[in-house]
Amino acid sequence: MSIPTCELELRLRWRMTAIAAAALFAFLLMLGALFPSIGGTFGQLKVGEGVSNLLGGADYGTLNGYLKAEAVSILAPLIVGGVAVAIAAGSTAGEEEDGILALILAHPLQRSGAVLGKAAAVALAVLAMGAVNWAGLVAAVALAGGGIGAGDLAAESLHLVFFGLVLGALGLALGAATGQRAVALGGAAGFGVLAFLINGFAPLVGALEWLKYLSPFYYYSGHDPLANGVDASDLAVMGVLALILVAIAVAGIRRRDLRG
Repeated sequence: MSIPTCELELRLRWRMTAIAAAALFAFLLMLGALFPSIGGTFGQLKVGEGVSNLLGGADYGTLNGYLKAEAVSILAPLIVGGVAVAIAAGSTAGEEEDGILALILAHPLQRSGAVLGKAAAVALAVLAMGAVNWAGLVAAVALAGGGIGAGDLAAESLHLVFFGLVLGALGLALGAATGQRAVALGGAAGFGVLAFLINGFAPLVGALEWLKYLSPFYYYSGHDPLANGVDASDLAVMGVLALILVAIAVAGIRRRDLRG
């Protein structure tokens, strides 16, 4: 792995990561402050089972359900996954389209080392986002009056980190294999949306329920880490998938003639 490449990517992407982290933290604080006044008012929303699955149960009567519906099920993975994909696509396909990547690799630097350095930068950014998510959840729970332990909040944040690693690795693989930023961004983002819908609606059709196991959202939130803590098997699946995608990225960039 090229440490200088990792450091360069972090310097280039830290502003975007910081802005996204600040937005996530502020939103979580707002949710915590609002819960005492609205949590007991809404209770369990009467929506279809598929929509309820998408919203983490749509139970606004408890702090756990409220946070799942408002942040954990949609907003947090959207922000963290979006940051991971943007960094991954920008550091591979984006730099190639701008004519930077070929110039960097003209130095005595192996392509595999460069890609692994970029993957490490994505991982560190996602890890930072996970830490901010945990801090925001801790503050939100305190503002809401308590009720969820810091350990369970850490478990949810750890699952979120692994989810972000999967999407980031997918963006890296698509960017390295094609050299097209639109393909990397659109492909990874499109997969994320499709995975979200599959996780919500596939369980409603008996013959299609198995599809949920193809969705990283299932391994992110299917066993409710906010209530049940870390699920090691879920983390293992997401971790292995991320490593496979990084290996695909390395193989993809090795076989291509880079532009620029």
